[in-house]
Formats: sequence, structure tokens, C-alpha cells
Amino acid sequence: MRRDGTAVEMEKRLGRYRLLDLIGRDGDARLHRALDANGRTVALWTVPLARLSADAAVLERFRRMAGAAARLSHPAIPAILASGELAGTAFVATAPADGPTLATRLADGPLEWADTIATLDRVLDALAAAHRAGVIHGALGADTILRAGPATVVTGFGLAALNAAAVDRRNDLDAAMRLIERLLSGHDGRPGVSDLLAALHDDGGAAFPDAGALLRAVMALNGASVSAAGGASARARRWPLLLGSVAVLGGLSATVVLNRPAPSLPPPMAMAQDAVAEPEPAPASQSPAPSPAPPALLSPAPPPAVSRQPPVAAVAEALRSIPCALVGVETTGGRLLVSGTVTGERAETAVRETVETHAAGWEHGFDLATADAQFCAPLGSVATALGANRGLAEPLTVRMLEGPALNAGDPLMLEIRAPSRPVQLQVDYFTIDGSVVHLLPNPSDSAIALAAGASRRLGEKEEDGKPGNGRSWTVGPPYGSELLLTIATAEPLFATPRPEQEPAADYLAALTRALGILPDDAPAALAEAHFITTGP
Repeated sequence: MRRDGTAVEMEKRLGRYRLLDLIGRDGDARLHRALDANGRTVALWTVPLARLSADAAVLERFRRMAGAAARLSHPAIPAILASGELAGTAFVATAPADGPTLATRLADGPLEWADTIATLDRVLDALAAAHRAGVIHGALGADTILRAGPATVVTGFGLAALNAAAVDRRNDLDAAMRLIERLLSGHDGRPGVSDLLAALHDDGGAAFPDAGALLRAVMALNGASVSAAGGASARARRWPLLLGSVAVLGGLSATVVLNRPAPSLPPPMAMAQDAVAEPEPAPASQSPAPSPAPPALLSPAPPPAVSRQPPVAAVAEALRSIPCALVGVETTGGRLLVSGTVTGERAETAVRETVETHAAGWEHGFDLATADAQFCAPLGSVATALGANRGLAEPLTVRMLEGPALNAGDPLMLEIRAPSRPVQLQVDYFTIDGSVVHLLPNPSDSAIALAAGASRRLGEKEEDGKPGNGRSWTVGPPYGSELLLTIATAEPLFATPRPEQEPAADYLAALTRALGILPDDAPAALAEAHFITTGP
């Protein structure tokens, strides 16, 4: 963050997306890191719309793909958040992907046997799920797979969907067989491996008509069973099916499939014109006498147990008990959506486990951004104050006049409204480099008192660009997810103002002491916190 900064770069946008840096390209396709309107980082593939619109069938396939892909959810297929056409550009937005490719890993030698099986399990199960949904990949290979083992993720769908070349399910199966051969080639001595490799080489297309058949053959090498329906392993696999929606943006002639929260990561998928439909369940028997149970592998999956859905408010209350997360919960399409920001992997795990425990009976999905674990400490220091503020009918509120995603040179401007009692304000901005900037009080503005229900603004500039009331601030390096913390107490927290900028650790020690010595009969301290995403 910079104080009173003025340098601003020309902003690049595509509809609701703010384009940041260019991170990849393939011909005339471009991959940008971008921020959506909610400040969430996405990977945005774009191509000139003319590439698709030259052939009406190709454009129609791209549009159909958006609907099919929006309904697909699988733990090894990162979420496809949006796709559409806007301002002469076709685009696909996905959750960002990271980690080494499988090709890079294989350059160091074959995978261990357990990782080989786990990798193929994830890839083939994802492919089977995609084909059942009518979606194909079109460019499957070690370069489009990230990591190995149980954490494997399949990427590259977006670029395939934006290519004009037609692909079908057979292309995916051929690519999957080549991948199996590559991963198993270092394990020829294991029972069954040589036979499977020979079958793939001699008669793969006939012997393995779908991804489910390939998956069953691979899992049999490890002694694991897979349901005959193809795809889901006999091991428990649970993930939500979250539906997208379609919106028409007036005035822009844009059709967009928007915001489907789901697991984590890459780009979309091309439409499978010859996808296999899922088998219909057999009708129930009319005979009063029970019939013998069929063999286990041929049994249809039992219907899900009906369980009482706990109130959403109870789930929200349980999530609020996690001090290192700012998350909320809402219902959408009969499912729970948990969204917000967590500080590090442990906080994310706590959120997911809390939902599993307290939301039994609900299908649910997650839309979580991850901030640095260092921000757990400031959130924890004001956890009681955050809870007290949530319980008020007229709480302390803080509104960002721009954001929550800000780029280099963007101003940080706030509007703060007091609760239904007079308060003294302390406004702090925790940066990604471990510092804290005290926005209020500051050397130019010591007016921290705010009357009951009154509001004031910070950082606002007058029309001539000069500060309207004391200090103003603009975004500068280093960039990342940063934390804005506003505290309201009956009396000033500190007898003398803190340095305008100081190490966060020093300040948090002083803040904890100050909150700890508040009189027992004083009104409870209140706090509100916001994460802000900054970028170049």
C-alpha cells in the first residue's frame, strides 16, 4: 500500500473480469490471471470470437459445452466458473490451477506403484464422470494433469473447448489408453500388468469401450472393485452436483454461464456429441415377496438415506466459531453454499470438517478463497469482538467504496457506520509482508469518535484529486490477500496513537493487552473484518 499515491495503469477488463497478468498462450488463445467481481482469482482463457463464429456448428458446440460443463462436478475436475461470449471474445473462466505437471514428475522416472494406481484412479474416474455428463476433454495427457497420486487434478479443458477442431469421446479414450501404457510401463513385473498392456495394444477400442471399463481394468490390478455402472469406485466417493445458471447481459449481447462453485481448479470442456447416457434404474418389483439380492457388482446404488437437514443458522453459527476464517453460508438450489476466506490450509480443513459435522443431510459446496496463515492472528485477537458485533441489531458496518479487489494505484476508500451507541474507532490494514498500517487514527486525522448511528469516510479524495479528509491511500506492492480490521470501543484503545506503520506482531501484542484491560462494565468491543485482494 502507498500513501497518497497517484500512479495508475490503464485497466484491462472483460465484462465482470479484471485482467491481471498474461500467464500462458497457445496460438491466438490467451490465458490470464484475472479477478471476478467478488475479488476471486480465476484463470481466464480467451480467444477471438471470430475463431468460433466462422463455423456456426463450432460456435453452437461451444455454447452447448457451457451448459454441460456447468453441471459437472468432480474432485479431480476443478470448477468451471463461467463461459460465454463478450465484446468479440469467447472466454472460459475456471479456478486457478497450480502444481507440477505429471509430465515433469515422470521425467524423474516412473511413479511408485501406489501413486500410479491413485493417479489413474483419479484421472479415469474424472473422465468417466465427464463422459456421463456429455463432456469431453479433447487433449488429455501428462501435460494437462497436475500432481500425482490422490491429489491428481486434470486441467486443460478450457483450451480444448475453445479450439475449433472437433473432438469426441473416442479421442479421450485413446489418450487415456496411452496414459495408462506410459504409467504402467515401469511396472511390467507386477501381476496382470503385462496382460493389460497387451490388451490395450492389440484390441483396446473393442475391449475398453468407455472410461469406466478402463478404470475397472486398472483397479483390478490392485485388487479394488469398481461398480459396473462405470466410474465410481466401490470406495466411498462423495461430491456435490452444483448447477450453473444462465444470464443475459443487457446491452452487451453476451451470453454467460455464471459462477458455479465447486472443488478446485482448471478450465472447461468440449461437448461430447456421442456421450453415453447413464443407465436408468430398473423399476421396482410388484411382488410382495422380497427377491434375492443380485450380485454385488450389479446391484443398483441404494437411494440416499433421508436425514433431517439442520437449520442453516445452526451451520452458520458453527462456522463462526472458527477464528481463522471469515465464511458465511447460504442456500442455493436446495444446497448449502459455504463461501468466504480462510487463512491457510488448517483453517480450510476446519471449515470443511465443520460443514461435514453440522450440515448432515444437506448437499453442499464450497467457494473458498485462501489467504496467508499469518492473518489468523489478527482475526483471533478480535474473535470475541467480531461475535459481539454480529449479535447486534444495528452493528458496526464498514463498506469499501471500491473493491474488494484492488490493483496497483487503486484508492482504498471506506465508509464506516457506528452501531446504535457512540464509539471510538481503530482502523488497521494488515499487509501481506507482515506489517500493519493504521488508517485511523493517523498523523493527519485523529478524529476517531463517531456518534451513535453516524457514518464517516476514510481515504476519499475531492474532485481535484486532493485528499478530502486527511490521509488517502493507494494500492502498491507487495500484493496478495490482505486484511482490513475495524475495531470500535467505548474509549480509545490506546492512550497515545501507534506509529502509522509497524510490524504486525508488535501491534497484535499491544492490541491483545488493550482489549484485555477494558473495564468489565464497559460496553463490549466490536469489530468487523474484510479481506481485500490486491494485484499489480
